[in-house]
Amino acid sequence: MKAVTFNPLAITDLDEIISTISQDNPDAAANVRSAIFETAQGLGAHPGLGIRPRFSSTRLTGIRFIPASDYPNYLVFYREDTEEVEILRILHGARNLPPLFE
Repeated sequence: MKAVTFNPLAITDLDEIISTISQDNPDAAANVRSAIFETAQGLGAHPGLGIRPRFSSTRLTGIRFIPASDYPNYLVFYREDTEEVEILRILHGARNLPPLFE
């Protein structure tokens, strides 16, 4: 099993998501947060499960994403290397995603 780390952008993304949801429903925010962490931790054991998006920039090669368990609108973007899985971004699927990576 590989270690799972969150980069600063992913932490900011998660904080913003949880803050927004908690304004209307703190319990739902806690559930979303748990689902995202559960999904991310699962990538340590099965990093190949994610989908490879098609971005025009070659520097984005190797990035994958997976929907959060029970909340498929939230996408966990990550990159795997030999020792760890790095969570790069956590984004709502309705956003215009390519500009957020370029």
